[in-house]
Amino acid sequence: MQDDESKKLIDEINLLFKRAKIKELHESSCDKLYDKTQALIELYHDQKRKNAKLVKNHAFFLKQLDKRNVAQNASLSKKDMMLRQQSKMAAMGEMMDAVAHQWKQPLNSLSMMNDMLLDDFKNGIVDEAYISEVTELTHMQIEHMINTLNEFRTFFRPAKDSQDFSVKECLESVQVLMKDELLKNTIHVTLDIQEDLILHGQINEFKHLFLNLISNTIDAFNERETQNRMISIRTYKDDLHGIIEFEDNAGGIPQSVISSIFKPNVTTKAEGKGTGIGLYMSSQIVQKHSGTISVKNHNDGAMFTIALKL
Repeated sequence: MQDDESKKLIDEINLLFKRAKIKELHESSCDKLYDKTQALIELYHDQKRKNAKLVKNHAFFLKQLDKRNVAQNASLSKKDMMLRQQSKMAAMGEMMDAVAHQWKQPLNSLSMMNDMLLDDFKNGIVDEAYISEVTELTHMQIEHMINTLNEFRTFFRPAKDSQDFSVKECLESVQVLMKDELLKNTIHVTLDIQEDLILHGQINEFKHLFLNLISNTIDAFNERETQNRMISIRTYKDDLHGIIEFEDNAGGIPQSVISSIFKPNVTTKAEGKGTGIGLYMSSQIVQKHSGTISVKNHNDGAMFTIALKL
């Protein structure tokens, strides 16, 4: 509407200028020219005020939108931190349970050797060779307990910087932590790991990743009462990536959830038995290291494939 008024005023002013060129220009034409010019100036200032108000409103709207975005990003960041902490607490519970199992057998052995030492001393069969043998066995059991404790402490110690690490050593460290748990659940693990597969990142996060995969598989084996339980972990390389394949024969993932299995709060476990954050955090760890993780049902179980840039 304002544009139409402006155009009309400009057309009238142009007409008055044409008349002004005629010698017989009347004084009334000059008055009209002045009035039209003033009207155009007022229209310009009015439009300028409206534009300034519009710009101010837009600025306010953008500012409010920025505040909402900041608040939303902060909320998402807080949610992610809570999920990470929840995952860490869940992992800590599993690890403490694993350490308890790891220590139970050595403590039983030490107690039994102590009782035997007393009986054998009473029977007069304790000599230097006997003491040496008992001392060696005692040291072996204590070393096993110390190694387990050190792995537990290392697992939860925050890494300050990323570093190069061997995938083979990372997996072997997780096996030390889960050894008794795997034995208790009669699970056979086969490793086909390239010695020279070196990745760059935070090794504790990858230990967390493998612990999540193993723990989920143990739960699946027990829920389905699987016989001849097998976990196979193998690696290979292409031109750009290191590939890690984790496969089990625990029956696979239901088709109804497999496409969203890496989303938070998605679980295949019975109500109250799963948090739904283990695989989500595993995917976050892989993505953080510029990699991808996928899963498919294969043979009699699930196969996770992790691809990481070398």
